[in-house]
Amino acid sequence: MDAIDLKIMSYLGENSRLSNREIGRRIGITEGTVRNRLDRLVNEDVLHTTALINIEKFPDLYIAFVGVKIDGRHLTECAARIEKLPSVLTTMIVTGRYDLFAVVLAQSHKTLVDFVTDQLSKVSGVKDSETYVVLRNYGQWIPADKLSYLLK
Repeated sequence: MDAIDLKIMSYLGENSRLSNREIGRRIGITEGTVRNRLDRLVNEDVLHTTALINIEKFPDLYIAFVGVKIDGRHLTECAARIEKLPSVLTTMIVTGRYDLFAVVLAQSHKTLVDFVTDQLSKVSGVKDSETYVVLRNYGQWIPADKLSYLLK
């Protein structure tokens, strides 16, 4: 990865609808070079493009951070299992009071309670959790595909 790759990704981050031709024009390279570099970045799992939604436009959805204490011998396995739960946006192993944080998207207070009591508590290795509900969100956009579980 070099400065040109970073410029390409930066332009896409500002406006994901920019054409390869326009990106190339701004950087001073050909459209084909942009296309080849984007293909490489995607294939190397450096870049992933997706539609994002402004969660603030969906007032009935809740975002919560769930701090989880794990049986230390099973940290990575628990993180992987929690990441696969349908309402989990992301899971992060952290330092401090908790072993990991799960960021959860819930469509109601009840579904958030169900997540903590019925789903998370049944993951082998989970010892304890504490939930922090986001009251207002500034600048956090959610990948649109994370809403698909709400349609089921």
